[in-house]
Amino acid sequence: MNLSSTSSTEEKAVTTVLWGCELSQERRTWTFRPQPKGKQDCKLLLHTICLGEKAKEEMHRVEILPPGNREDKKTQPVTIASLQASVLPMVTMVGVQLSPPITFQLRAGSGPVFLSGHERYEKKAGKRTRGSKTQS
Repeated sequence: MNLSSTSSTEEKAVTTVLWGCELSQERRTWTFRPQPKGKQDCKLLLHTICLGEKAKEEMHRVEILPPGNREDKKTQPVTIASLQASVLPMVTMVGVQLSPPITFQLRAGSGPVFLSGHERYEKKAGKRTRGSKTQS
């Protein structure tokens, strides 16, 4: 008896790179753009937003600005963290995946506020076919 099975799977090569930025009085916005190395399917995995050691005792609000025309009043910025040194100096984000370009803004407070995460690049490696034959 000749039994054979063939399966076709599509594999992806995944690369992750540490990412971080600082928002402060001097630099209130930061735009994440993927590294230009011909890599495809980039996502930013946001993990932590925290106040720096020299942050004042005030409310610090971090937002994501909508893409495109910033003068468009229909699309509002999205607040992702409100931090205060004595109450909530850090937040951990779980499962937050963002597609670039992404602009972060320190809407309130003077900072410093640190954002950290990973850049995740997936590149399709093509189709791979496996075949196995079994005889009995």
